Amino acid sequence: MARALVIFAFSSILLPFTVTARATTQVSGVTVTQHSIYAGTSAQGAIVYITPGVPNLESCSNTSGNMLWIDFSYATQPDGKSLYATLIAALAQNQTVTFGVSGCGDSGQLPIVYRIDVYP
Repeated sequence: MARALVIFAFSSILLPFTVTARATTQVSGVTVTQHSIYAGTSAQGAIVYITPGVPNLESCSNTSGNMLWIDFSYATQPDGKSLYATLIAALAQNQTVTFGVSGCGDSGQLPIVYRIDVYP
């Protein structure tokens, strides 16, 4: 009985601190038409242009969904520069890529790439 009360009390304390995970989206079946490195004062990264666009991707302000953002300031591995290098290597070898995106970057405009899958 005492153990049940301890578990109940502990869970009651943690209940207000539940965490909601961000949605993540897989972007596949698209063609990379262009990529540009951006060295702005507020954000540094690469814009990846895709076709066809994915409308309202991650609810970012670029509703056409034809651009993705690789954030160079992202320090978690793989970092943004590693993701961009993976993209360049895959494109140079005419390989197919799928992007994992989550959230919006570049001032809320573009979906943030956190994963790149490369297929032969």
